[in-house]
Amino acid sequence: MKRLNYTVVVMGPAYGTQAAYCAYQFCQSLLNSEHTLNSIFFYADGVYNANGFTNPSNDEFDLVNAWQTLAKTHQVKLALCIAAAQRRGVIQESTSDNIAAQFELVGLGELSESIAKSDRVIQF
Repeated sequence: MKRLNYTVVVMGPAYGTQAAYCAYQFCQSLLNSEHTLNSIFFYADGVYNANGFTNPSNDEFDLVNAWQTLAKTHQVKLALCIAAAQRRGVIQESTSDNIAAQFELVGLGELSESIAKSDRVIQF
């Protein structure tokens, strides 16, 4: 079986749809297989996955924290589209930083580079 390199693009918000949670489960499966996960790119409403002010109730799965743990455990980059984040109020400024740890603001060029190095691109 050929080992494949993947880029995952998350366009669904952390809550309200299943897209981001399905992306998280897919990434976990990839990391537990022989395949490689180049990066996870959060775009459009997917940038809400990086909002450090998200506060789910005790009986809900904390997806923001789960992404952070996944990144730390597997040394996977959580790339956050800077333009999409700014439009949605997910910002990194000294007075109002609400971007959760492990997420990194990047431009679309970073997505292009990751796609060029990948065998497969999966969008959620």
